[in-house]
Amino acid sequence: MVSINDIREKREILYSLAPFSEGVKRLKRRSDLIDFAFSDLRLFGSTLTRAGTELIIDGETVPGAPVFEHRLCEAHRKLLARFESKLDMGLEVDAIVLNEFCCILAGMDLPPYREGSPLLYHLGFVPGDDEKISAELADMFSGIRRDEKDGAFDELYGDFCLKAAAVHNGIVKVYPYADGFTELSARASMQYIIVKAGFFPVDIGITETEYNTITAAGINSGDASELADTIRTAIFKKLHILIDAAERGV
Repeated sequence: MVSINDIREKREILYSLAPFSEGVKRLKRRSDLIDFAFSDLRLFGSTLTRAGTELIIDGETVPGAPVFEHRLCEAHRKLLARFESKLDMGLEVDAIVLNEFCCILAGMDLPPYREGSPLLYHLGFVPGDDEKISAELADMFSGIRRDEKDGAFDELYGDFCLKAAAVHNGIVKVYPYADGFTELSARASMQYIIVKAGFFPVDIGITETEYNTITAAGINSGDASELADTIRTAIFKKLHILIDAAERGV
């Protein structure tokens, strides 16, 4: 199992290889967008390959791929730009930032393969009304801020991967948006927390079924550690790829 210290030590190895070539910088920028988009597409039920995702990112049309998948890739490009603006202001994820992420993602017609939310089926509940949802979101984000103020933040969320997983699960538990867009917005928030910690968007490397099972189990138990483990592993793997590229001088 990959620990948070493993990740930090791996990052120090990467930093020791700086300054990076323009090729390595391009590789990272490109992989950030592809990893982010491809991970979300797969977890949304898409069968689009990574190669197909790359083609869409490069501005090409993939025959047979729904319009939704093309638009979602472009939405991820916009999300990364929004991440940068939020990071410049030092903002944490809250209900306002979450809503901004959703506004970038929403407004697309869902693809034919997306009929209902498998995750809601796993959780076995129906989302509440708007007033209840707003109150629950406020409580969830207030709880995280309270933990930080009381000094429990370092103990509970000192591992930023655990914080990212806990915020993700908290958003999904409330389920503030329409089918599918809650999960997308929750994962955008998760990726933002990872980036804010000084890392990068990742492909978390699990199937839609595994994601639904892990998320539902974490919400029902109140323990986000399994999703956090998945995030750590994904970050560690990407660091390894970047180190290899830097050593080869790509």
